Amino acid sequence: MGWTFERLNECVERRYISGERLTVAQFRIKAGCTVPMHSHDNEQISLLLEGRALFIIGGVQREVSAGEVVHIPPGVPHEVKALTDIVVVDAFSPRRDDWERGGDRYLRLR
Repeated sequence: MGWTFERLNECVERRYISGERLTVAQFRIKAGCTVPMHSHDNEQISLLLEGRALFIIGGVQREVSAGEVVHIPPGVPHEVKALTDIVVVDAFSPRRDDWERGGDRYLRLR
């Protein structure tokens, strides 16, 4: 996938690029939207660029503001609630090959 935004549902847009071992994604998520609980085999680092969000990682809630970073270990269930409009950059290792195979259905639901 190229570095252009794709609308996944009425409140989430994503663009991403993958290298050999890493995927970097940027999301724009509207206030009030939730990325539902899910887990994946990829380690994830999330940098909130704009806004405020509530991350629920392994049952622990953490409110995050622009400039803060969150670590999500592989296999840990997590969800994100946008408290305001947010922009977040996520880095995944290994790369998100599941997205190429349609494994992003949880992002396409609202």
